[in-house]
Amino acid sequence: MLKKLLITAMLGASILSLGACSSTPSNEETPKTKQTTTYTTKTVNNIEMAIKNIETTENGKGDKNIVQLTMDFKNKTDSKYGIGGNDFILKSGDKTYTVKTDANNIGTEIEPNKNVTGTVNFELPKDVKSGEFSYQPVTFGKEKPKVLATWKISIPNNK
Repeated sequence: MLKKLLITAMLGASILSLGACSSTPSNEETPKTKQTTTYTTKTVNNIEMAIKNIETTENGKGDKNIVQLTMDFKNKTDSKYGIGGNDFILKSGDKTYTVKTDANNIGTEIEPNKNVTGTVNFELPKDVKSGEFSYQPVTFGKEKPKVLATWKISIPNNK
């Protein structure tokens, strides 16, 4: 009798311990690591400028990349402020690139105390992997344009 009780107890303990070793997958997903780069928000003339995303796609010919920077702008003034794609340049090495003029670049007036999101697009050689993205507002007359804000950026690989 004691022998049967001891065997039953050992059997019960082994069943319980093996039950914790379930072979069925759990419904919980393992967290996926996503590398995101955060760029510093720059303020120029009381306008906050922040890079939110950088994407790279191949152009139609396949010989260059289209790099699209999505940006947020916040007007912290009491008057309208004009912002356009032509106000930005990208330097890499000894080359300076201007925006892709036939792309859908930002071009708007930001109302006082309002936010606007827009894109700036560049067509770059495929070997350009990093650079300095700068806000250099267009000037008129003899005044030479000045760089007012610069971000060091890494250009992601083509999707």
